[in-house]
Amino acid sequence: MKSTRRELLRESILEAASNLFIQRGFQGTSMGDIAEAMGVTRTALYYYFRNKEAILQELVSEVTVMAGKLAAQAADPQADPAQALRQMVKQHARLILSHPVQFRVVERNEENLPAALHKSAQAARRQVLDRFEHTLQAGMQAGQFQVVAPKIAAFAILGMCNWCAWWFDPAGAVPQEDVADMLAQFALRAVTGADEASRPSGNSVDASLRRLREDLALLEKRLQG
Repeated sequence: MKSTRRELLRESILEAASNLFIQRGFQGTSMGDIAEAMGVTRTALYYYFRNKEAILQELVSEVTVMAGKLAAQAADPQADPAQALRQMVKQHARLILSHPVQFRVVERNEENLPAALHKSAQAARRQVLDRFEHTLQAGMQAGQFQVVAPKIAAFAILGMCNWCAWWFDPAGAVPQEDVADMLAQFALRAVTGADEASRPSGNSVDASLRRLREDLALLEKRLQG
């Protein structure tokens, strides 16, 4: 029970710090500000994190580094490309949807990371991109995906997932699992050309990007309705 309370408080500190980093900027936020927002003493805060840089490092580990680990775990050369892509999109989207504010903080404050952690974060991002690109290439070779440039398609799909951090409302009417499912469906439609009877034809990069934009715009409209 004590361990559970400790973890809950730790997560509360990360959430409070993330909100302040967004509102005031990393440089404009002090440990005293975070303690005040939490309603605790700075001494209590120092028990968990020695400074705000340590908080940022933990956020990077929870989001960016974890994304790389999840992508690495999905590396199954025998998996069906369509099923693999669906699973990869869902797990990446879940990570962003469950840490939207934290993800925004990390994206905006990479320059404040220590050199070693900055390098690890870049390596994690490359790992995620490589895994998506590899899966798209496998789908092309299997004749499942209509993709001209797999790296660009990978960037587009990841961008679609990452953008959730700016518009997803955890307290909204649509649960995060439903959003993750929708994003996976959108990604598959974009690279397979499904539902093309009702859309302009085209297998180019522009067509795939257009399909992603249309689907994402529809999702945002549903969430706002």
